[in-house]
Amino acid sequence: MASQIPPGADLCLLPSGPPPDGVMPNFVDPIDLSKQTLILSILLTVISSIFVTGRIIAHWRKMALADYLTILGFALTTSYSAIITASRDYTRHSWDLPACWYVADYIWKLLFSQNILLGITQFVLKTAILVYYFQLFAVDKKTRIAIRVGLVFCGLLYLPHPILVAIFNTPHKGERWADLATNGNPQKIAFYAPIHGVGSIILDIYIFALPLPILYHLHISPQKRLKLLAVFVVALLGVIASVFSCYWRIQILISAAGDYTWYEGQLFIWILVEHAVALVVGCMPAFAAFIKTKIIPSRLVSSFRTQLLGHTKQGISKSSFNRPTSSMQAKGAQGRQKNAFYYELDDSLLNTTVVVGVDDDPDQPVVPRTIDEEHAIMKTTKVLQESHGA
Repeated sequence: MASQIPPGADLCLLPSGPPPDGVMPNFVDPIDLSKQTLILSILLTVISSIFVTGRIIAHWRKMALADYLTILGFALTTSYSAIITASRDYTRHSWDLPACWYVADYIWKLLFSQNILLGITQFVLKTAILVYYFQLFAVDKKTRIAIRVGLVFCGLLYLPHPILVAIFNTPHKGERWADLATNGNPQKIAFYAPIHGVGSIILDIYIFALPLPILYHLHISPQKRLKLLAVFVVALLGVIASVFSCYWRIQILISAAGDYTWYEGQLFIWILVEHAVALVVGCMPAFAAFIKTKIIPSRLVSSFRTQLLGHTKQGISKSSFNRPTSSMQAKGAQGRQKNAFYYELDDSLLNTTVVVGVDDDPDQPVVPRTIDEEHAIMKTTKVLQESHGA
């Protein structure tokens, strides 16, 4: 550790951490995670940009709170990724890192910047998903309460993080940033690492499972079930990323004078994945609508489909993709009358009208009740009505 370096020593000739027995420090061409960090950061940023752009275009005329939170989350995620990329040369074994690097102001400013953004970024990303749940699944009081519980837990978990970082990861009056390497202040918030890690796993599982009871009752085609499955497979990757992030947080906590820089490099990679998955999952329903309404009807795609399938442009007109036939409508109506309780999705996956038919009391007058026709699940009493959003 830098605190154990004798006075007067050339810090650039000494390692930041003790090497294992039989291992010599390598300051010239060490094994590190710099390339992996750079490539992954760029790749995930590009993927996230595509999905966020698709969501903005799909919702441009009906932007809601969840959309603005997603845009903010994307900006924070991109900033966080840029900081991690800037510090990629430090993602090596501690004994391969010159001590003069560790006690420089530069690295501690980077560590402060990424730490102060971390809690805020994760709070915004996961709040955006939960708020989007309000638009899609707020069908009854229990569901609304469950979403609010998730929001409260999210705030309690992530919002203390930037406060603790501002207190313990900044130099006090008369100190330099580099003094954080030896004054022990950053270690005072080490207790928060397992809380953050385990709490993130719990929250991600909660977000993953929250819509399952509603989606279980959906009466949809196999093709739409595959689309839903794709959303949940990606969401499951977010849970896996949270598990690995938690693992490396605990490794950093228990490593003491161990290989902390290597552990941090591993942690940063999984945090990047966690952020990207949260963005993509929140944008997938709107992105599906974007593909359906903007990409498929486009002249370029129509021309390509004509050449590929050997059909004329008239054969693949927009109506053939978007409008159900009268026989299909009649058949669907008959099927719905046989069920007193059903859910239904249209072609834009979850960014559609989902209808719940409930026969509350046959002796009471017919009173339709709806909420947010464009995004939410709608409840009706005795009236079974399908509504297609634009």
